[in-house]
Amino acid sequence: MGYKKHNIIYYYFSLILFGCFESELIVDRNDQLLHKDRGIIYYHNVPLSGIVNSQYPGNTTKSKQTYKSGKPNGPYTEWYPNGQIRYSKNFKDGMQEGKQKEWYWDGTLARIMKFQAGKQQGDQIGWKENGDLRFKYTYINGKRYGFMGSALCQPPEG
Repeated sequence: MGYKKHNIIYYYFSLILFGCFESELIVDRNDQLLHKDRGIIYYHNVPLSGIVNSQYPGNTTKSKQTYKSGKPNGPYTEWYPNGQIRYSKNFKDGMQEGKQKEWYWDGTLARIMKFQAGKQQGDQIGWKENGDLRFKYTYINGKRYGFMGSALCQPPEG
């Protein structure tokens, strides 16, 4: 085996081996070394890449937010004090991205929203606690179409 091939194999083996042992940084939201400056979260004065946890009294998990380079990037989950999930969101480069869900205290689904680059895009739907429809509308290129509360929005053109 040639010298170059040997180095390439060694390089990839090292990436796999050491990458498996790299642990994800997890920080408590109340950590004094965690701070925000101009929209960027810093830990030890370095933009945070890792997870920020917050707790209710009694150490029940309240929320988990994933960050990359100091911006929300990846899943965000929040729970009620009773342990029931409250929010399930996703972020990309600091902006909401994809399907976002919210639940009521009892576990009943409250809304499903869809985002693209931080803006609502696509079908959005929400329900009252009793299960009745609260809203249903669609965002297309920044314009809302459909039912919102008791008012109808204009229909799509074309």
